[in-house]
Amino acid sequence: MNVLNYLDTDGILLGVRQKNKKSIISLMLDHLIQKNKISKDSKKEILKTIIQREEVGSTAIGNHIALPHARLNLVKDAIICIGISKEGLDFDSLDQEPVNIIALLLSNQKEAGLHLKMLAFLARMFRDKYLVQRLKSSKSEKEVLELLDKQQQAVA
Repeated sequence: MNVLNYLDTDGILLGVRQKNKKSIISLMLDHLIQKNKISKDSKKEILKTIIQREEVGSTAIGNHIALPHARLNLVKDAIICIGISKEGLDFDSLDQEPVNIIALLLSNQKEAGLHLKMLAFLARMFRDKYLVQRLKSSKSEKEVLELLDKQQQAVA
């Protein structure tokens, strides 16, 4: 699996300062709208679906990582958006730690297999605490992509 098939520099947000999950997810969706990755009309439903998923249980998986996700018919192709917060934000993480890396995954309702494979692969990639530290100190979107590419090759 090549995560970079679904992520480019337009899908990376550095220096996010939101303090909670709803505001960061909303910001990430606004960014995807601005970059023409999703339609403006779909934001409300996507946000609602993600927040409903978060109410079932937080997608913060520990190690300062959150993987909010949704499968919806209004998303054509899988999309990954990465938000990086140096300070960290509250994501109701089971380990009570702030989240610094938010990897938002959106995919089509029909793509259950791909969606689950991508979630599992992202979780495996982000298990490396040194990667998280390097991502937090990244200076550019290109640097983030390079770090993720190296990590992807290491865990593949």
